[in-house]
Amino acid sequence: MSHARIEEVSDSDSDPSEGRLSELSDSDFDEREILKARPSQVAKPRASPAAAQQQQQSLLDPTLVPSADGTNFQPTTDDAKYRDFQCLYPVYFDKSRSRAEGRRVGRELAVENPMAREIVNACGRLRLETLFEPTKLHPKDWSNPGRVKVRVKGGDNKNVQS
Repeated sequence: MSHARIEEVSDSDSDPSEGRLSELSDSDFDEREILKARPSQVAKPRASPAAAQQQQQSLLDPTLVPSADGTNFQPTTDDAKYRDFQCLYPVYFDKSRSRAEGRRVGRELAVENPMAREIVNACGRLRLETLFEPTKLHPKDWSNPGRVKVRVKGGDNKNVQS
C-alpha cells in the first residue's frame, strides 16, 4: 500500500535533476558511448498498405458498435449518395446543454444524455433513410461520438412532407 506524502517546496529550490549548463564541457559527451547505448535500429518488416488499411478499418468498423435492438449496419463507401442528408448530433437533443452549447431543440423536447445510436433507432422506427457515422464528432461535444445523417427532403418516405 502506498503512503502519499506532501512535501513543501519553495520556488527558489532547484530541481535535483537540473544541472547548470555552464558547468558542462564537450568532453562530457562521447558520441561513441551515446551510440553504443542507443538500441540498434534493425529494419522492421512493414505491413503492406492493404493490411494496414484493413487494420485501421477494423478499428472503425460501425458493425462493431453495439446495438440495443440487434440492428446490423453496413459501412458505406459512396459519400456522394448521402450529400443531401441532414446531420443530427446527440448534442442537438441534450437537455443539460444550453442553446449556446449546441442544443437545437426546445428544452421540453430535449432528453438526458442522448446517444447517436438512440437517434438511429428512432429514425429507423420512423422509416427514415439514415446513415450512422459512429466515428464523427461534434466540435462542442467531442466526448459523445456519433453522427446521424437523415434524408428529410426528396426521399421515398411518404410520411415526410417536403
